[in-house]
Amino acid sequence: MDFFLAFSLLQENKTYLTQLINYLNNYSVKCVIKQKHIIVSSSKKTITLSFNEGNNDNNTTNNHLTIPLDYIINQPEKTGSILLSKLNLNKTIFARNCKVKKLDKTTSTDFYNQWHFFNSVKSAYNYGLFYNSELIGAAAFSKGRKMNRLQTGLQSFELIRFCCKSGITVSGGLSKLMNHFCEEKKAGDVMTYIDKQFSDGSSFIKAGFVKHSEKAPLHFIINKKTFQRTLIKENEPFDKNMFYETKNSGNIKLIYTPKNKLKPLIKQ
Repeated sequence: MDFFLAFSLLQENKTYLTQLINYLNNYSVKCVIKQKHIIVSSSKKTITLSFNEGNNDNNTTNNHLTIPLDYIINQPEKTGSILLSKLNLNKTIFARNCKVKKLDKTTSTDFYNQWHFFNSVKSAYNYGLFYNSELIGAAAFSKGRKMNRLQTGLQSFELIRFCCKSGITVSGGLSKLMNHFCEEKKAGDVMTYIDKQFSDGSSFIKAGFVKHSEKAPLHFIINKKTFQRTLIKENEPFDKNMFYETKNSGNIKLIYTPKNKLKPLIKQ
């Protein structure tokens, strides 16, 4: 999306920007609009927030973040949570002090809807990280399926969701959940997809995932009044008076193989 369109639309919807600013002010974070960006500062760090999708390599740096305008408008508090994490303001809890437990459908759905940027999703298995009996992190997995890259009798699963409560980072949390799930389900491997709009996948690689491949960017149209996002095909016609077009930066596919089942991966 064009920078000037993004900025003009945001100016027309200052109420949403105010919600984001008020949320961050609760954590002593200051926001200043400067040209085509928002400068977000805490006592520890300063980052630049911009809105231009499809050009997100700067998300791999520590001082620049790109978040789509429609996400900022529709989810100001979840946007604020991402900014708090980038500003290093999260409280760190170590996974060794947490317990892993299965989650029922209602608990997991409520948790993802409250804390995951893309809300809940249909899944087969859900596990939570509990600290002092409080649920602070969760992961959702698919059912298993056969893959040619795996030995006979082993199945591949997909990690569909992973998130923690706002303001909390669980150091080693993803690794603990993966180890627990793979041991319980005797998984051959677990794949996942990372939205490059928000991450370069480094935290997943640190947890033991290996980069497999990348997916091309997806194209969307955004309603200029409601800011609802609709997936379209590249070069598909649309009403430019009602919508504007944008695209993300694509996805990264990663695969986690339990240590006792490590072997060379075959792309599939």
